[in-house]
Amino acid sequence: RLFSALHGFLPLPRPLEPFKRTGAVQSPSRRREYEARLERYSERIWTCKSTGSSQLTHKEAWEEEQEVAELLKEEFPIWYEKLVLEIVHHNTVSLEKLVDAAWLEIMTKFAVGEECAFEVGKEKMLPVKVLKIHPLEKVDEEASEKKSDATDIQSRFYFDFFSPPAF
Repeated sequence: RLFSALHGFLPLPRPLEPFKRTGAVQSPSRRREYEARLERYSERIWTCKSTGSSQLTHKEAWEEEQEVAELLKEEFPIWYEKLVLEIVHHNTVSLEKLVDAAWLEIMTKFAVGEECAFEVGKEKMLPVKVLKIHPLEKVDEEASEKKSDATDIQSRFYFDFFSPPAF
C-alpha cells in the first residue's frame, strides 16, 4: 500500500465495473464513491516510499516502487539480507550511521551463502560459495572494532567453501 502524508493509507482501486440493472434499482452512491476514489488516485498527492519522490499519481508512485524493488533484487545479493537486517532492526542511531555500519559489515566480512572467487596459486581463481564460517578464537568487540581490514578478519576465521564444478 502507498502512503500519502495528507491522506494516509488507501486501498488500490477496483476496476470500474459497468453498472447493470438486474431488476433491482442500483444505488448511485456506490458509483459516486467509486468515482471519487478514482479521482483521488489520479491527484498528484502521492509519494513513492522507496525513493521519496513526491507529487505523483497513485499509479506513478506504485510503478516507481515496483521498479526500485526489482533493482534491489538484482543488485543486492540475498546473502547480505540477514547481516544488514540484524544491524538495522530496532536500531535508533541516525540513518547515516546505519548505512556506514552496514557498509562496513558488507565490505569487511564474509557472509554465509556469499559467492566469491578463491585464489589458488598466483594466477588461478575458483568460483566458490561460503558454506560456514568458523571463528578460530573469541575476539572482544573492542579489538574487532579497531581492526576492520580483510586480512585481519581472514586470520580470525577459517571457512568451508563449496566450489561448483566447471562447465
